[in-house]
Amino acid sequence: MRAALVALICLIALPASAAGPFGKIVVGNWSGGTFTNDQTGAFSHCAVSARYKSGITMLTSVTAQFVWLIGFSKPDWKLRPGETLGLKLVFDRSRTIDVVANVKSPTLITIGMPAQSALIDAFRQGRFLELIAKDARFTFALTSTGEMLPALVDCVRQSGNVRGPVTPGAPAQPQRAETEQERAARAEKKTVLEKSRDLIRSRMLACIGREGAPMLLTDEKAEVVAKAAMLFCKADVDALTNATIELIETEAGRAANRAAIRDAAEKRVQELVTAHVVRTRGEMIGKGRTPGGNAPARPPDAAPVPERSI
Repeated sequence: MRAALVALICLIALPASAAGPFGKIVVGNWSGGTFTNDQTGAFSHCAVSARYKSGITMLTSVTAQFVWLIGFSKPDWKLRPGETLGLKLVFDRSRTIDVVANVKSPTLITIGMPAQSALIDAFRQGRFLELIAKDARFTFALTSTGEMLPALVDCVRQSGNVRGPVTPGAPAQPQRAETEQERAARAEKKTVLEKSRDLIRSRMLACIGREGAPMLLTDEKAEVVAKAAMLFCKADVDALTNATIELIETEAGRAANRAAIRDAAEKRVQELVTAHVVRTRGEMIGKGRTPGGNAPARPPDAAPVPERSI
């Protein structure tokens, strides 16, 4: 168990710079939790492991930036840290994927698993995995991976505010530069999120228009009308807030203060609704309606004055 915990901690970087696990993830034969950075105490990653009869522990990890890794650890391996290994992963004896593994320690290797890739799809859907390295072959039952991967995603989404202990004098770890592949994946995710946000925003503003119409012709301030209308459209307002939070986090591309992000998202939504109320009220006034009631009716033309004879 101790070896598995050390491998989980080391899965992201060596020397170990993470504390945990905090909380607990248990899915099938997988177990793990949330890990934090020793230098900052900030959330680092979520990871789980499963130990097999061969003595090998398989590990799966996802960072705050949704960078995925799988790893394999065995106490009696004698590998050279820093080297890379060309391996084959065979799923269900029918699908072979060539991968490059990074040697993180004498007993641990890790393999990058891009979020949108054939590898993560095969890992999620497969029943058996064979790891082939030269003449060595190891077989693993992929139990509950379809449930374990979403559990890790939920772990990341819920762990933004987790704070771990800070180790005094711990060596600072250099920030890992984002790869081109990661930047492209983040840009693609941002585009999808923006489309989803726009649809939710249109739906919410339509609701605000319906619910706020009776209040638009009053003398109440726009902020008051906006807050009242938002109460009637709470489901749509919450959906837009959550979509905005996810978009802000994707734009940042790094772990951030979840509470601060929620405050920023709620402020954006409030400002959007207020601006919509102001604009709608202005359009109604432009069409001849004024706050406080309908505009006064146009007075009838004055009756003609009869001509007088001199």
